[in-house]
Amino acid sequence: MVYLVVAICLSRPSALSWRTAVMALAIELAGVLIVGTASIVFSDSFPDATVWSDYGIGYGFIPLVLPIAGLAWLLRAGTRHDFSTVAGSPTKAG
Repeated sequence: MVYLVVAICLSRPSALSWRTAVMALAIELAGVLIVGTASIVFSDSFPDATVWSDYGIGYGFIPLVLPIAGLAWLLRAGTRHDFSTVAGSPTKAG
């Protein structure tokens, strides 16, 4: 669901879309880090593996890498500028 929100935001270049995509990816990353850490520290509480268990080891760490890569791309100055400019007219960014 998070990546659907991010995809929609990326298709609509605006400052609000940029902020929404950053927030969605930050929440996703926080979930991976919290559940990943909890699944290691409290391993008895996680008898069954989830996508985020052990930081996504069962999925090639994709659940950890994807939000980091997305945030890195969105937080570049050029990307933020692209999203704060709609139809060639700059808007106030953030």
